[in-house]
Amino acid sequence: MAEAAAMAVASPVLEVVIEKLGSRFWEELGLAQSVNSDIERLQSVLSTIGDVLDDAERRSIRDKALNGWLRKLKDAAFDADDVVDEFRYEALPRRMERRTQLIGKVSDFFSPDNQIAFRYKMAHKIKKINKRLGEIAEERSKFHLAEGSTSRRTLDRETFSYVIESDVYGRGEDKEKIVNFLVGADDRSDVSVLPIVGLGGVGKTTLAQLAYNAQGIKEHFDLTSWVCVSDDFSIKAIIKNIIGCEASNLEAAQRELQTKLGGRRFLLVLDDVWNEVEAEWERLKTLLRCGRQGSKIITTTRSHVVARIMGTVAPHNLQGLTSADCWTLFKQRAFGPGREEETPRLVEIGKEIVEKCGGLPLAAKALGSLMSSRRGEKEWLQVRDSELWRLPVNENSILPALQLSYDHLPSDLKQCFAYCSIFPKDYRIEREKLIRLWIAEGFIQTSDGDMLEEEVGNRYFNSLLWRSFFQDAIKDFSNNIIICKMHDLVHDLACSIAGDESSITKVGMKTRIPHGCRYSSFLCEYNMSSTTLKADFEANKLRSLISLNRMRFDIHQEFTIYAMSSLTHLRALDLSRAGIKELPCTISKLKHLKLLDLSGTSIEALPGSITGLHNLRTLNLDYCDALKSLPEGMSNMSSLRNLDIHGCSRLICMPRWLGRLTNLQTMHMFIAGKERGRTISELEHLNLISGYLKITNLDNVQDPLEATKADLASKTNLQSLGLMWNNHSYMESAASPMSEVEEVFESLQPHSNLKKLVIYRYPGMKFPTWMASSPIHNLVRIKLKDLQRCEYLPALGHLPLLQELKMLCMNAVRRIGVEFYGDGGIFPLLRSLSMSELRDLEEWSAEATAGGKSVMAFPCLEKFTVFGCPKLRVAPRVPPSVVDVTIEGDRLLLAVTTGGLYRLRRLRIHNCEALSSPFRWEWMQDLTALTSLYIRDDKMMCLPEGILQLRMPSLQDFTTNCRNLKSISGEERDKQQQPPTFFMTIQQLCLYFPENLTVVPEWLGSLTALQNLSIFGCPQLLARRCERERGEDWPKIAHISRIHISPAKAREEDRGENSQRSITSLIRKLRLTSCTGHG
Repeated sequence: MAEAAAMAVASPVLEVVIEKLGSRFWEELGLAQSVNSDIERLQSVLSTIGDVLDDAERRSIRDKALNGWLRKLKDAAFDADDVVDEFRYEALPRRMERRTQLIGKVSDFFSPDNQIAFRYKMAHKIKKINKRLGEIAEERSKFHLAEGSTSRRTLDRETFSYVIESDVYGRGEDKEKIVNFLVGADDRSDVSVLPIVGLGGVGKTTLAQLAYNAQGIKEHFDLTSWVCVSDDFSIKAIIKNIIGCEASNLEAAQRELQTKLGGRRFLLVLDDVWNEVEAEWERLKTLLRCGRQGSKIITTTRSHVVARIMGTVAPHNLQGLTSADCWTLFKQRAFGPGREEETPRLVEIGKEIVEKCGGLPLAAKALGSLMSSRRGEKEWLQVRDSELWRLPVNENSILPALQLSYDHLPSDLKQCFAYCSIFPKDYRIEREKLIRLWIAEGFIQTSDGDMLEEEVGNRYFNSLLWRSFFQDAIKDFSNNIIICKMHDLVHDLACSIAGDESSITKVGMKTRIPHGCRYSSFLCEYNMSSTTLKADFEANKLRSLISLNRMRFDIHQEFTIYAMSSLTHLRALDLSRAGIKELPCTISKLKHLKLLDLSGTSIEALPGSITGLHNLRTLNLDYCDALKSLPEGMSNMSSLRNLDIHGCSRLICMPRWLGRLTNLQTMHMFIAGKERGRTISELEHLNLISGYLKITNLDNVQDPLEATKADLASKTNLQSLGLMWNNHSYMESAASPMSEVEEVFESLQPHSNLKKLVIYRYPGMKFPTWMASSPIHNLVRIKLKDLQRCEYLPALGHLPLLQELKMLCMNAVRRIGVEFYGDGGIFPLLRSLSMSELRDLEEWSAEATAGGKSVMAFPCLEKFTVFGCPKLRVAPRVPPSVVDVTIEGDRLLLAVTTGGLYRLRRLRIHNCEALSSPFRWEWMQDLTALTSLYIRDDKMMCLPEGILQLRMPSLQDFTTNCRNLKSISGEERDKQQQPPTFFMTIQQLCLYFPENLTVVPEWLGSLTALQNLSIFGCPQLLARRCERERGEDWPKIAHISRIHISPAKAREEDRGENSQRSITSLIRKLRLTSCTGHG
């Protein structure tokens, strides 16, 4: 919604072209003198223009004519870059082919005929671009531009540690008012709507999140939902976000919405609303009237018109921060904790800068981050006195603070930032994908020969995050950032900088890509004809064409043919999730292509012509579950860095000689073969492989020397390794002696940097020696599964960083003793221990030895799961540190009862005989922290009296899975109004498959704390008795907020449905609760 900033930036493109022209590449080609002269002339004119670019870009903010000149220059520079790249493409592959002799008899590229044709074609193109740039260079004189340094501004040293969760200052009173509105009594029968109104960047979204996540809010409402609306007020999209799944049409979505909200008290946040058409809001509001009394809606908006249309109460007008609060936010970024006292003069200037922020938190953060890398008084004064502060500012203009932050970015970062305009507002940007796109577009330049482009890209990303151009960062389990977003004002800035060079297209919605567009993304909500698609994508100078679709969509095969024959300037093509089954052979025409994303498509095979894409760096085929093979000539693709084939379950072998791709950095799976060129030794020189690698079909590796050649110990960047033997018959055959199998495993020693190790179906009896020694001392997670011959577990207790250990289906293990812990090992940092299906395990000691003395192992254990060990007769005492326990069998139940588990919060008990016999339950009284209890026992007909009498002050969630359950507390007790003491604090009660339960207890109506009742697989009679308004038992449960009762005949269907709903709900919750931006 912001007005376009009058500023164009051409320097990054020029710098890239000049750098390419200045490389030794041209000298090595031995071109004719006339061609060399043209190239030198091109380099000279670009350098001449470059000398005045600093002044031109700085003045273009106020000069429209100069802005137009810069955009014309940038367009010509793009075309020059295309010519240079075409030259390099035509020459390099042939030299590579001739050098490696990978094809048959190839005529010399510089034979007389080819030389003349090539020289003529390229000379003509270079002369044409020289003439065009020469005319542009002559025009510069009328602007009287000053020459200045054109040296590229470099990134600041990474000495900072950015904060992901924004610190919030000065919003306590505002938060209290919003929370009071949410939980306060409301006599309205209709839903209440509170608008939060304020300037962009003032913190409306942050305030809404503070209230949304406030203590007690989730408990007060039956359902909470967060929807970012932005520019497009689409009722279908809003409903889809609320229900958390796709619907075939608007009518189906409305029905699902009625089901989800009907009779429930809900909280809905509609963030960043721009719609000022009252009729559209009334249509949506009508659909939201099905909730219970007390349902609330918060909407954030910059528009007072929106507030008037939507609000049922007076809007909350959010003011800017006080100068003191704004200064606190600024200095936290600019100086760090307690450091401002060291630079009193900068403090004085900084406070003057803060006064210009207008109380906007986003501005204070951005400028604080900018100043953190500047320690000279002159630099601070330049920011304070910048002419940008004098530009007219209104509610729709770009914030001067953001413009200043952008202006001080290094030139490389400027184009990286502007490129992000291809993503819609509130889009979840994947860090790894974004960096790969930057690299494909040539934005990442490395001056340090030891630093990979991906490493530089990570620094660029972190720098933009620190400067508040990115926000709402989400991390994975290894604490790596995987997703971020852009504030809507920052997005406005990116769009204004990019101008017509970037576009977002909704296919078929009559929004065509501008002719001069270079970067485009698209949403395809319907199945489109080839005619419609071609009409939308007529901009034939596109460098990026990126799908934004989150779900599978159908796209006409003719469009892929058109795209891969006409859009020949593409550097990045993303058709992920498109319903295509094949690629046309014309893919080879995309000479400049560096990134091709076909993930989630129905591709069955790739054309052989794809191996001619010598510039291709990234080929993403993740989750192409129909893909059966890869082209044999892939070893010729010398530029390939990323081969993503995770989830390609039908892929049966690797192409030959992949080991020649020594620059490969990502390859999630390698299928070991027996044929020459497909064996595991192909991994020998792939030492740049990073992240996760799964090696399958290890039963094909019968020679330990082959395994040694794989040289896994040299893969220093590998974080996760999976070693998988596939064939069960291999375990039973005598094709390979057991010693050879074990020697193969011994030869697969990884580098010590490895963090995760997975072993699957290993057919040997012994573990390798390196598993009990220092080579794997950095391991954090280990998983051992389906190892049917291993009688003893490896010594893992010495691993100092190990946090998670899973052992599944290891039926040969009979005893776990001191050998498991090793000499002095106690698993010092282990948080989660899981053992499942060790069917012959009889004895397990948790006592380790250190210095000849017996010590208790697992001092930090939090999650303890032992399941499927029916022969276990000696079990260890459960460590008192655990908070989550899942057990099966009486011996383990005894281990829990004697553990003193005062921190235990979740307990799941499966099939313990003691549950159906007289048993002393007093020990559970000591579990004062227990919040969740699950009991499964197929013999239990009602809960034991010992449980019913327990007083569990913290218990909130109780679940049973007892097929023979006839009553909950006994038939007589169930008829009483007074509930058992045990149930007094229960908020969620879930009964799985009570096939004999026909009536709910009378006392259920007295459980005032109960909010959620779920019964799955019950008799039809019980379901009828609990029908809303009509059932005999309805009065007993009418007070409960959430009720789900599913009779037995629909059990399997409902289990699948509810599982899917649970997953969808979880994903939605993760998405909504991770929003932590500013309004």
